[in-house]
Amino acid sequence: MKILLISPAWRDKLLENVRVLALPPLNLAMLAACTPEEHEVVILDEAFDEVDFDTDADLVGITCMTPLAPRAYRIAARFRKRGVPVVIGGIHASMMPEEAARYADCVVVGEAEELWPVLLADFAAGRMKRLYRVERRPDITFLKKPRRDLFTNRYFVQTVQTSRGCPNNCKFCSVTRFNGGRYRLRDIGNVIDEIRSIPDKRLFIIDDNIIGSGQNCIDRAFALFERLAGCGKEWGGQTCLNIVEHDGLLAAARKSGARAFLIGFESISEASLGSFDKRINLRPTTRNFRDAIKKIHDHGIAIVGGFIFGTDDDTPDSFRRTLDFIVETGIDAVQLSIQTPLPGTALYRELAESGRLLLTDYPDDWEAYNIFEPVFAPRNQSPAELYEKLMAAYREVSAPWPSFLRGLRTFLATRSLFATGIAFFWNYDSCRAITRITRPRLTAP
Repeated sequence: MKILLISPAWRDKLLENVRVLALPPLNLAMLAACTPEEHEVVILDEAFDEVDFDTDADLVGITCMTPLAPRAYRIAARFRKRGVPVVIGGIHASMMPEEAARYADCVVVGEAEELWPVLLADFAAGRMKRLYRVERRPDITFLKKPRRDLFTNRYFVQTVQTSRGCPNNCKFCSVTRFNGGRYRLRDIGNVIDEIRSIPDKRLFIIDDNIIGSGQNCIDRAFALFERLAGCGKEWGGQTCLNIVEHDGLLAAARKSGARAFLIGFESISEASLGSFDKRINLRPTTRNFRDAIKKIHDHGIAIVGGFIFGTDDDTPDSFRRTLDFIVETGIDAVQLSIQTPLPGTALYRELAESGRLLLTDYPDDWEAYNIFEPVFAPRNQSPAELYEKLMAAYREVSAPWPSFLRGLRTFLATRSLFATGIAFFWNYDSCRAITRITRPRLTAP
């Protein structure tokens, strides 16, 4: 069979010129690795590639996150109109399987590596089911190497995953529900073999927390960093602030090639952190953000700081206070967002039950659930004010001169063009990207 795997994109090929923000669709490369060799697989990343709806294909597989669900459904409709069966999976379909089933011939719920060969065998035999649900999360100890050879585009980084799962279960996040509340760890040798097979020097480790939590995970992080040090890579990754709690871990990370961490600070307000259930940021060892930032910077590692606005504890001056904090602490790049009630999260249930969701014409309105548009009624400001303040904040931090100065400071601190590229382009390109993918849908005061 010829199998076409598609990662949908926004209304245009947005990321073609914003490459630092474009990550290769690792999930599709993993599915391709789990596909029996007798089948031909093609991967299309719509951020760069045009979808040829007339192409020959026996089966189409589509993955999507929530804001891309409307686009995924439109792609599915075009192929189904030609009689080509479509399978939809990914985190949105896993949270909303009944909805997804209206637009596809088959829906996969959960992590699909073990289910995918079963589905293909059923399809070949003419007995593909309407729904495949993962009953037991896959054992990821020894994963196959993703089929990166099927990527036809040049990405700023290649992505690697060394663990899955997160016990933190923050109110705004669906990772715990999708990947579980326990860290599942890959064998370090398996990870290093994969990394050594990647010709690119720059990597982004997409684990939700590269060091995990608990002594077993911390010991494993030390061992992983020791092995990474011999791979000759520069890497960025996601981590929680608990990385500053362990003597020597930041030094080991730097020696291994770590040059940038994406860290969810979420808010400088302890009340907002409490409302998020972001307890890991409220420990005595992590709640002093300034000390944590300085410790990371002292080890020559840049910081991309994530901050969320629009909580019930936020006030109209929350943006100003946060921007001042970002400048004062020298955070290298930022991701500013509006709290977004994604399906499958406690936040969605809370706002839905209280009648505060304002955009509920699904599936079309899912496009607004992109973390940059308000889709609910904030308590202390109007949706229009919240959106305008977010865009004004992005314009302030992403203007060319501040972005240049921030990138220069990052280079002097890290001596890494990789970290410098992240510091400059994450700020400068983010504003361009967000301007193009959002629109102020809720303008009433």
